Amino acid sequence: MATEKLDIKRELNAVDQKNYAFYDNLTDEEKKAFNPFVLMRFTANVTDKNRDIQEWFVENTNERVNKNYFTIAKNHKGLLWKLYATTGIGATFYHKYIKAPGKEKANKIEKLLCELYPNMKMSEIKMLGSMMTKQDKEELFSDMGLDKKQRKAYE
Repeated sequence: MATEKLDIKRELNAVDQKNYAFYDNLTDEEKKAFNPFVLMRFTANVTDKNRDIQEWFVENTNERVNKNYFTIAKNHKGLLWKLYATTGIGATFYHKYIKAPGKEKANKIEKLLCELYPNMKMSEIKMLGSMMTKQDKEELFSDMGLDKKQRKAYE
């Protein structure tokens, strides 16, 4: 017996059309294949010229689905589906996948800068770290009163 495949286009159409019964009508195999996290990455992003529609999907997916996602996703997929259905507006749209942002890894000096400037954005920390010369780093270490052993942790 072939495993039934759940098609993301079918899911997105059901979201757009506010089909609250969609999940309940899936087979057991399709329910196992249902991946609400992937669906969320698609649902939030609509390719449409109307900015209001784009904002509707981003804001409502975040407010209705993403806000309590981890609390309900594991044991209440039917309820989660109904939350998805509330984001639809009765018309079909093209939804593009939103890749999750990757974590920027900080090098050793950037970790120190993060500690010193906790309100700075990571992009600013990276820029500052890349502009620092060896002499700048040595001056920073001296100003902080770090001995040679402590400095090695950030070099």
